[in-house]
Amino acid sequence: MMLRNCVGSSSRSFLRQIPNRRALTYSIACRHLIQKDNHRLRLPTNQRFVTSISRGGEQSATIKKEVLNEYKRVYVAVGANIGDRFQNLMTALAMLEGTTIQDVGLASLSSEQLIRLVKTSFLRETEPMYVKDQPSFLNGAVEIETKLSPHALLCRLKDIESQIGRDLNNGKRYGPRPIDLDILYYGVEEEMGGIIVDSASLEVPHPRIQERDFVLSPLCDLNRSVVHPSINLTSREMLLELAGISDESRRHDQEEALPAMKVLPLPRGRMLSFNQTHIMGILNVTPDSFSDGGNYNDSVDLAVQQALQLVEDGASIIDIGGESTRPGAKEVEVQVELERTIPVIAKLREVSDIPISIDTRHAHVAKAAIEAGADIVNDVSGGTFDPNMFDTVAKLKVPIIIMHMRGTPETMESLAQYDDVVTEVSDELVRQSRAAEKAGIPLWLQVLDPGIGFAKDLDHNLSLMKHSAEMRRMVNDIPLLLGPSRKGFIGKITGETIAEGRDFGTLASCMSSLIDENGKLAPTILRVHNVKGIKQGVQIMEAILKAK
Repeated sequence: MMLRNCVGSSSRSFLRQIPNRRALTYSIACRHLIQKDNHRLRLPTNQRFVTSISRGGEQSATIKKEVLNEYKRVYVAVGANIGDRFQNLMTALAMLEGTTIQDVGLASLSSEQLIRLVKTSFLRETEPMYVKDQPSFLNGAVEIETKLSPHALLCRLKDIESQIGRDLNNGKRYGPRPIDLDILYYGVEEEMGGIIVDSASLEVPHPRIQERDFVLSPLCDLNRSVVHPSINLTSREMLLELAGISDESRRHDQEEALPAMKVLPLPRGRMLSFNQTHIMGILNVTPDSFSDGGNYNDSVDLAVQQALQLVEDGASIIDIGGESTRPGAKEVEVQVELERTIPVIAKLREVSDIPISIDTRHAHVAKAAIEAGADIVNDVSGGTFDPNMFDTVAKLKVPIIIMHMRGTPETMESLAQYDDVVTEVSDELVRQSRAAEKAGIPLWLQVLDPGIGFAKDLDHNLSLMKHSAEMRRMVNDIPLLLGPSRKGFIGKITGETIAEGRDFGTLASCMSSLIDENGKLAPTILRVHNVKGIKQGVQIMEAILKAK
């Protein structure tokens, strides 16, 4: 099992006859088994040199660092618990992607990229293990492709840790650190966990994978089916075993049973933790939004006062929008949108640290809003309207809410045609999520929104809410934002013609969409007008779910 992805049947038969399989390692580059000699991993190489690294504060044996002819898939754990944790992680990833021949000590004119970032996990905040008296950790995992051999990659990771400020020689084992980078698996092929390395300076797979939920949970985000090459368990199986869960049908329970909690990083070191449902209060500074249009567009002070009231009522995010996207609404000029939103964002930021999202489909507005103090970009077009949106948000390094919509507010009602609305909306959201990731927006900075009321008719909206738990699975458990607040479908069912009279229907819509496939509270943001009422509903729902 441990090398079934690497060798033929005759080699596997040979392996079964060896008492200590860990005495062997396999080079995917040369496609044959090799034996380690004095803790050195011998692999074919274009260039090589000898260096030494320290591990756990002690000098290790001299090892060989090598550059291979082809890229290998590697899973790397990332973590930090001092300084600006998120910024440290992002700095480390940028340094990884910028790795060249010169960075690993080889003299060459080549500027070849030796490490490529493929995808990220979600981020989780976790309590420290082993040494308890230290701050909580921000943990995740990344998938990379690299031409560096295992030991060469290790040296590069240690070099990055040192440059970011980690003391590799005198640091306390398992103690506080500004950055921590560990190789989990090397040479992954499909569902197989790659090669085994067992040297004085490096063990791969990481020797404590199976005892760390803060490693297994992000690893499952990347590939829950990858098989540990010596334990012969998948990432998911190890996580369930750690959680004490044997029933495979309850695979999502680890989110509640274990302390690793998904978080959404925000600027200035802040986090939104998904140990609770977050209420996003709507603040439209427009003259024509369908519910509150004209209420707050004439006075910045009045708009800020309303925002602070929403916070007092229980909002953990304020969503500020300067363009109506009701059915049939026409596009607003960018300059008008800026004039409506930026003064309110700047003034609110002066008096409150509440997370602010900018509701816009224009990249220029998104950039100006973030620079004025906003924290999140909420794009109702999901990046389909402005071709510069994903690139802009990637450079800003802030979260984005990717909403599903077909067409524009002017045309969307004519495009509400689906054979299977849940599957099609989920597939289109995943496609945009991947496009965002390709543009440089990590998965841990993404939230998805199925777009209730946008290019959907009554039956479509009801199906999306009824099957929200299934949809969560189909979009790979990316946190969801749901915005049914005072929408027209509620009026069609209840006969309520006044938007402000649809809050009770809004409450029912929100409560129906909070639960995952196992009846557990799922990571959710609810975008609503009546914050106080929905907050009370959420509190009761959460209490019911926690009851014995």
